[in-house]
Amino acid sequence: DSAYQGHEGLEMARQALASGKPYATAFIDVRMPPGWDGVETVEEIWKVDPDLQVVICSAYSDYSWNDLLASVGHSDRLVILKKPFDPIEAQQLAQALTEKWRLLQESKNKLNDLEKIVGARTAELQAEIVERKQLEAQFRQSQKMEAFGQLAGGVAHDFNNLLAVIMGFANLLRDTEELGAEAREQIEQVHLAGERAANLTKQLLTFSRKRDMQVRSLNLNDVIGDMAKMLVRLIGEDIKLERKFSPNLPRVQADHSMMEQVLMNLVVNARDAMPKGGQLTISTDAVVMESSHTPGQSEARAGDFVCLSVRDTGCGMTPEVQARIFEPFFTTKGVGKGTGLGLATVFGIVKQHLGWIEVASEVGLGTTFKIFIPVSSQPAPERKAKVVESKPREGTETVLLVEDEEAVRGLLKIILQRHGYRVLEAASGSAALLVWKEYGTEIDLLLTDMIMPDGLTGRELARQLLAQEPGLKVVYSSGYDDDPEGTAFISRGTAAFLQKPYTPKKLIQTVRQCLDG
Repeated sequence: DSAYQGHEGLEMARQALASGKPYATAFIDVRMPPGWDGVETVEEIWKVDPDLQVVICSAYSDYSWNDLLASVGHSDRLVILKKPFDPIEAQQLAQALTEKWRLLQESKNKLNDLEKIVGARTAELQAEIVERKQLEAQFRQSQKMEAFGQLAGGVAHDFNNLLAVIMGFANLLRDTEELGAEAREQIEQVHLAGERAANLTKQLLTFSRKRDMQVRSLNLNDVIGDMAKMLVRLIGEDIKLERKFSPNLPRVQADHSMMEQVLMNLVVNARDAMPKGGQLTISTDAVVMESSHTPGQSEARAGDFVCLSVRDTGCGMTPEVQARIFEPFFTTKGVGKGTGLGLATVFGIVKQHLGWIEVASEVGLGTTFKIFIPVSSQPAPERKAKVVESKPREGTETVLLVEDEEAVRGLLKIILQRHGYRVLEAASGSAALLVWKEYGTEIDLLLTDMIMPDGLTGRELARQLLAQEPGLKVVYSSGYDDDPEGTAFISRGTAAFLQKPYTPKKLIQTVRQCLDG
């Protein structure tokens, strides 16, 4: 290709580079009136394509060697060809410089490939190191928590069955018209204690299994304010409670009951650290993190966060104790005075909320816990008008009740019969099949526990009965926090679910809605 002027040559070089087919070598005359001269043309083309090999054709009368060097500088890309020149000489220059350009491009490509390979491998090694450290930490943590996780999951079903009986009969007694005021108040306290126990079970299961969070937009100032009276009673008269709320605190996406659990556990921990009294300060603040500033905190990161701080003037902790405070079952309290699960639960909940905890403590001066939770982009929820629920109408249908726990089965039978339902009961899945064989055409709804002692689960029982009577309504219940069988069953729209423990009102509402649906 050829050009008559420097501007034209520059444009050709630009287009060739853009098309992916750049020139390797250019022969440029020094004198090209009336536009740029050769030196100016070289300078402009090199701005676009710095790898171009250039041969400047010049006579001594045009530019001296020193003048050329002063203009374009020393460069291995530049060769000066003195006029007049031999055509063979020009041809050899073209071949040599083109081959040089080709080798240069090949070398650059190999270098780029090598840099990419080295960069990728370095990143892989760094990721492997980080991953290995994380896996080692997770393994150590899983070993510490394994016993607790097995315990929590194993006893959940039986514990919730017991709570179902306690709370169920408390509800039945509370609804008795001839009950005296004092007795009614006592029954109410039993019911409230049962609810607290049920919430505690839920928190333990959530901590051990990392699931089932009821997340919504919260203002932590409101959460603390709602708990203020209870916290005052909790800490006693010898401890002064001070609250410092940041105005216009951003909202967070969090589970309300979990945030209450975090605050309560931290307050109890602070109270126990001040047996002779002291001051407890609970404060909130909006924090903007510029970077991950906290050593050893893998969750710390840049962004907007809400900080909940709980500070006491108690006995403080040694570094050795501080290093273990979040371990399950670790406690410095005497026998029977602590389970060692309080701070472990706090740790698990905060981690589930994508936050982290910072602890500062000094022996004899006190301890400060700081909880960081990411700010929510969700707006404040609208206040909904309270809907007055209508009382479910009485039933006349027949219910097949399948429950292996005799106390629970007896309670459910009483509740259902009080609301007009006919109840056929069975203590196992196999017993339920015998009842169905005799009364199957009369049964309108199956109410079954998911876990049975004879190995026939509630889901399998329902599957067999639905195969014979597709119109059968099904309600199943479970004492587990999250039953995968039940979740799959509900997702298909073929059953309703009751999480133990539940109230008589919830039972009747669910049964009625299922039958009417």
